[in-house]
This record gives sequence, structure tokens and C-alpha cells, in this order.
Amino acid sequence: MNLRGLNMNSFLEFEESVAGKPGGSWVNAENNSQLSWLAISLALIFGICGGVWEGFLPNGFLEQFAKGESEGASYLNAMIFGTISAIVITFAWWVTLTALIKWTPQKSLTTALLGIFAAWVIVIVVRGLSHFVLVIADWDVVWANRVLLVVGQQMTEQMTQAPGSESCISTCYGINQNWRLWWILYPSFAIIAGAYGTTSEKPAKFLIPFTALCVMLMLVAWTPSEINYHRVVPLTNLLKAMLVSYLAYGSSYYYCSISEEYKAVRLRMYITIGAVVTFFFAIVIMNPPEFVKDIAALFGGEAPQGMREAIIAGEFVPSTLDKLAGDGIEASQWGGLFVNLLVATAGCVLGFGIGVALAFGRQSEQPFFSLPSIALIELVRSGPLICWLWFAVFLMPDMMDPFYEAEDIIRMLLMFGMFGGCYIAEVLRGGLQAVDSGQKEAALALGLSPFQTKLHVELPNAVRTTLPSIVSVFIGLWKDTTLLFIINILDFFKLAKDLPATDLRFLGNFLEPLYVTALVFWVFAFYLSRVSMKIEKGLGLVREGGGEAT
Repeated sequence: MNLRGLNMNSFLEFEESVAGKPGGSWVNAENNSQLSWLAISLALIFGICGGVWEGFLPNGFLEQFAKGESEGASYLNAMIFGTISAIVITFAWWVTLTALIKWTPQKSLTTALLGIFAAWVIVIVVRGLSHFVLVIADWDVVWANRVLLVVGQQMTEQMTQAPGSESCISTCYGINQNWRLWWILYPSFAIIAGAYGTTSEKPAKFLIPFTALCVMLMLVAWTPSEINYHRVVPLTNLLKAMLVSYLAYGSSYYYCSISEEYKAVRLRMYITIGAVVTFFFAIVIMNPPEFVKDIAALFGGEAPQGMREAIIAGEFVPSTLDKLAGDGIEASQWGGLFVNLLVATAGCVLGFGIGVALAFGRQSEQPFFSLPSIALIELVRSGPLICWLWFAVFLMPDMMDPFYEAEDIIRMLLMFGMFGGCYIAEVLRGGLQAVDSGQKEAALALGLSPFQTKLHVELPNAVRTTLPSIVSVFIGLWKDTTLLFIINILDFFKLAKDLPATDLRFLGNFLEPLYVTALVFWVFAFYLSRVSMKIEKGLGLVREGGGEAT
């Protein structure tokens, strides 16, 4: 009984925050809850059966469901569309009827009007968006090109036009190189799982959503619609990656549960180093340098490019060692979401390293370090990113070619790292200035060198203090990767924008790929923000006075 009263009181508080406090003289403590139930009952009726005035206000579930079916939506999509519409319309009617029945405008006019206005705006936005997604949109344009969006045109051909693929009927010209992507996926999954294993949260909080994600990826790879590759290969590799992740998570979780805190911190440091190594490994494995090819050849690998005729005829099946000894995938052939993730990671990994060096350089009392750091930071931050990308395209080759002939994407990696590093340097500079001088003096008194003091005392404290700002820079860099399409790099956004031109069936369906692009970028940005909040919580920075707790 007490629990029921507590729930009702909580509901009434929520009602007042949305629709305002009761202002009618007929409302009292005895009938307040009854009037709320009356408003809810009427709102449910309107939400299911429709508005009072036909055609004046949004209709309810029955009308919306019939509308969805009449416009060509499937029964399931029409049902979902009607349900979503009914929920938001019921909510809007509840806010409106509560304000009228209890006459809340007399007590809190602003709250009542804002609540009613916001509720009906939600109806318009949610109903319009769900109508497009579930009724109007034709998602085949995205579904048919899902592999293209992930890895790009050239890499898709490497997969689908290689002997042995389902699309290869007679004569094909490619050598399947998608094993390079799986070699990147294994350590990436292991790093992510191992990092989660170092937290003190219950295993179910990681294992359940991670397993659901892997199962969803497997279903996408398995679905036969618009497929032109062997399903067994991605399914097998996704399963292997999932098992590797389970092993990494279990090992990390068990080690941290039986070890002291300083050992867990050391493991986190090793995992961080592993993440940086994985980034450089991804670049190397996609297009290995000559010394890697020489090592593979030393162990018996034979470059398959010279045996293309035998491969096409089915007389020779190159092994992974053979492919490693041969040519990799040129950076100009990279594309899709893979490019965005790689460039954004470069902005984070390289940017953080450059930012640390520039932040300490700017604070240095030696002009040899401080003046170049200040000049570089102010120069880069004074221009927009797109200008620096054009600089990387046209002017950077003249600076780099005498030493290294880099392709466009490699120059983009370097430029994103430099651009992000200059912004992170300024963020860290604020954190370094906030480090208490007593900690520096204590470090020097313990015999630490100036370099050790900066690395083990000043930098950790600066990162803890400025972590939200650093993550904001990372999220900005992730979103800025969409600028790559301007310089004609086939990133995820450019491929999505050009998808309607890939097939006559999809002409005019240009909104669907853009919606998917927006969703993908939002998901990754939201995930980064959640990870940041989790780290802040572990450091004790989400509470007032968290710095002292840290």
C-alpha cells in the first residue's frame, strides 16, 4: 500500500513537471489522483481511436495503422508505425487534458504552455520520422550495398571478384584480400573486451550487449538478400572474433579480481599500448612495407600476383602467407566506414601523442621548445580543417616526397593527427596549469626527474581534469571525417551519398543512405560519450568534489 502511494506521488510530481501544478479550485488532495486517472483514460481513448475533431488533430492507432497499410507498408511495419504514433499522441493528449482538467495555466502558465507545445512538437517529429522510416522509405538501396558502405568499392571487388566467391561464375580477376580486415578485427575486439574486463562492473553488462552486437552482425552477413560473397567466411571469422573477445574479457576480469589495484592499473596501461599498436598494425597489414613481404617470402610465401592465371584457373590457391608476401591493398583503394574509423583513430591516437608533446613544449622555459610549439598550435588552430585537408592534398606531397611518397589517405591520417593534436594541446595545457604545485614539489623531493614528474604526476592529473574536453575533441574529429568526401576520398558519407547512382532500381532514393549515415555517426559519438562518462565515474569525477576523491 505504501509502495502504491509512493508510486502515485512520484507520478504526480512528474505530471507537475510536465503540465504544471494544479490551479483549479476544484482540485484537492482527495481527487487529485482521480483527475489524473481521468486524463490518462481519455488520452488512451484518443490515442487509440483518434482525435475529437476528425482531421484537425493527429489520429490514433487505428487510423495510423490503416494509413500505413494503404501506403504500401507491410503488416509489421504498419503495426509498429501505428503503435509509435499512438504512444506519442497519447502522451500529448495526456499533457493537454491534464492542463485543462486541473487548469494548470492558472497556477503555472509558462510550464503548462511549454509542456503542451513540446508534447505536440514531439508528435509531429516522431510521427513524421517513423512514417518515413517504416512506410515510405525503401531500404533496399542500403541493404544491397551494405558491404560497399563498410569497406568501399575497390575492397568489395577484391572480395566479390576473387575466385571462389559466389559472384564469380566463370572468369574472375581478383585475389581475395579481406583476410586483412579480419586480422584487424581480432585484436580490436580483444582490446575492447580486455578494457571492459578491467572494470569492476558485472560481466553481464558487457557480455549481453556485446553478444547481441555480434549476433546482429552475423545475421546481417547471413541474410541471403542482395548477397554476392560466401557467407561462411564472415560468419566463421565473426565467431572467431567473438570467442577471442570472450577469452580476453575473461582473462582480464579474472586477473583484476584477484590482483591489487596497482596491477589492474598496469594492465590498463598495457591495453592502452596494445590499442595504439593495433592502430599502426592496421595500417601496416593493409599495405605491408617491403621488409614484411621479405619476411613472409623467407618463410615460404610466394607472391600470388605473378600466378594470377593459375589462380583464376583454379590450379593454385594462395595461402595467407603467400598473400602476405605479395602486394597489399593500396591506400587509394581503401574506402567506406573503414576509412572513417581509421582516420578518426589517427586523430585520437596521433593527436593525443602530438598534443602531449605540444602542451609540454608550450609550457617549456626553453625557447627552442616553446616557440615552435606555440607557432604550430596557433597556425593550425587559425585555419579550418578543410583548408588543411586541401593543404595535405596539394602542398604536403612536395614536402614529403623526397622522404616518403604517401598516398592521399596516409596524408589525411597525418593531418587529422596534427589538427587534433593542436586542439588537445590547448586542452591539456589548461589541465597542466591546474596541477597543484605541491604535487610537483613532492615528486622532486622523492627524487623523480623533471621528465618523470611530467609523465607520472602532471600528465595523469591533467588528463583526469580535462577528460570530458578531450573526449569532445575526439567526437569532433570523428564527425569531421565526413569532410573527406570533399577531397574525393571514398569514405562512408561519400559512398552513402552516391548510392542511388549504383543501380537503376535506386534512382531517387537519396534520403535513406543519408539517414543511415546520420545514425551511424550518432551511434559512435554517443558510444564515445558513454565510455568517457564510465571512465570519469571510475575516477570519481562525476561527483562534486570528485577531484579530491581521485
